[in-house]
Amino acid sequence: MAPLSVTGLLLLVSISCVFACEPIQVETCRGLGYNVTGMPNLVGNELQRDAEFTLNTFQPLIQYGCSAQLKFFLCSVFVPMCTEKINVPIGPCRGLCESVRAKCFPVLHGFGFLWPASLNCSKFPLVNNHEHMCMEGPQDSPSAGETMLSPPVLSPITVQPPSQEHCSRYVHSHVYVYLNRSGCCAPRCDADVLFGPADKKLAEAWLSLWAAMCFVSSLLAVLTFLVDSGGGQARFRYPERPLAFLALCYNLASVGWGVLALAGRNAVACSPDPHAPGRLLLSQDGLANANCAVVFLLLYYFGIAASVWWVVLSAAWFLAAALRWTHDRIQQHSSLFHLAGWGLPAALTIAVLVLRDVDADELTGACFVGNQSTRSLLVFVLIPQALFLVLGVSLLLLGFMALFRSSSAACSSRRDDSGSGSGLVRLGAFGALFAVPAACVVASLVYEYWERDTWLLRAQTPAQQPRPCLWVFLLRLFMTLVVGVTATLWVWSPKTLRAWRRLFRRLGPYKPAPVKCYPIHCYSHPPHQHPQQHKHQPLQRTHKHRKYRQPHGSETTV
Repeated sequence: MAPLSVTGLLLLVSISCVFACEPIQVETCRGLGYNVTGMPNLVGNELQRDAEFTLNTFQPLIQYGCSAQLKFFLCSVFVPMCTEKINVPIGPCRGLCESVRAKCFPVLHGFGFLWPASLNCSKFPLVNNHEHMCMEGPQDSPSAGETMLSPPVLSPITVQPPSQEHCSRYVHSHVYVYLNRSGCCAPRCDADVLFGPADKKLAEAWLSLWAAMCFVSSLLAVLTFLVDSGGGQARFRYPERPLAFLALCYNLASVGWGVLALAGRNAVACSPDPHAPGRLLLSQDGLANANCAVVFLLLYYFGIAASVWWVVLSAAWFLAAALRWTHDRIQQHSSLFHLAGWGLPAALTIAVLVLRDVDADELTGACFVGNQSTRSLLVFVLIPQALFLVLGVSLLLLGFMALFRSSSAACSSRRDDSGSGSGLVRLGAFGALFAVPAACVVASLVYEYWERDTWLLRAQTPAQQPRPCLWVFLLRLFMTLVVGVTATLWVWSPKTLRAWRRLFRRLGPYKPAPVKCYPIHCYSHPPHQHPQQHKHQPLQRTHKHRKYRQPHGSETTV
């Protein structure tokens, strides 16, 4: 035998330090012809319980009985044979792997699965010889359980990375990492799964622009509502009052996008890999990251709240337009409006937090719900938004139908916040305009929900692999923020300008101009001009003024 090199000796010593035989604790792999194993196994599991967890995922295939050698083959990979004579695990031979694959792959393919990459037959020894030791597996003879071993050799077997069998169904399976704790595959944070680097930069610039405009415009609208609510005689009363809370929700949601921009993509969307702490994965449990949790709360809670307050606006407008409710009567139900506007989004947010469904988006890096889970996208995003859209549009349609059926005289005599029936129509038009971006958002969610699996899962031929349309996602970002951008138009009127002018005059360094005072001179008038003297005027004062005058014959002295 040729002498070992220095590198070979060092590798052998390192393996011997970490590799030791131990009794088999996996119930499935007992009684197969050997009773001791060694860890790490051929796929990188360092503990038998981790190997057993992965091995249990193949139980349906074992029970199906596609191959009599399947159980022995899987155990030889996940619980390999160990002997004190050598310090490397002894796995299956390539012939055993190819025999099992030929019989079981059609079954996997029929259920839409591919052969796991960790069980690639090309990495196992071709035959059992003096250079590489392997197990040929049971045969058809009665002594099938016995394994023929060759004399020990000092050729180590390469340790494979952690188990990837569940991730092999994805298109870019090499960028995924299987997490035993959640049983899901998480892509690396820097991986380009559905979008490329240019797409991500374009989305970041697009989002930053509209988020900044939304913040400024919605903040101005909120401040206008506060400025013009003086002394309990607010100009913006019901049914127009929900516009203030709608603008507030868009303002705080845009703050969430600002937190994402300030903190950075990696600080929000990435989490360390439990198997390799130096590697970052796209977050699937965003609650472990404080930045991710804050962004989720701002985006999801206030995004849902904005939709609910739009429904409240539609309901208040319906009560005013169709049922002819007055401002005071609608105001009496404001507590119910606030309970729905803030309570329903809180209930949905708590449900997401309890289920820990907060995950990161590959395109924008924002933490939301349903970015990586199709089920969560349907339950917590698509269904609520669709219900809000249907309810709001129904109320608006009923209100317009009742408004158009009324006579023009009745419409002109009605009084609302703007002082005429045209103001009520204007408010209904604003509510109807909100339905357009809401419908676009719902349509894009339906598109993503319907096509996501086809984007991620491997197609039969690479040429047929579908790709997502970038402009659909950019349109969703725009439609999510455009209502906040146009929030200023809701409050724009000459009365608004006068309210801001009064505020600036009170807060500014302006002082009123001084008032000039002029002396007042009193003169007596002839009796024919003032026939009666005022009773409160002293008689002495009259004589005082009269002594400067020269008496005439026509005057009468009193």
